[in-house]
Amino acid sequence: MKVILLKDVFSVDGWRKEGEIVDLDGKELRHYLAVEIAKPYEEPKSKEEKAPKKTKEAKAPAKRTTKKRK
Repeated sequence: MKVILLKDVFSVDGWRKEGEIVDLDGKELRHYLAVEIAKPYEEPKSKEEKAPKKTKEAKAPAKRTTKKRK
């Protein structure tokens, strides 16, 4: 499971820095989550395609309002 580290940790492989994303299993994973050293990492979802913006040419002309003279 991929987790993001909230604190610096010294492991068998050396230092793991804060903000690093690592793949952990078993005992080590459960320990990190229980002690709040890490939290599960969720990959950012792809953004949905945006609708094209309307330009002045595509808009209908606005009705003009003028003051009436007496």
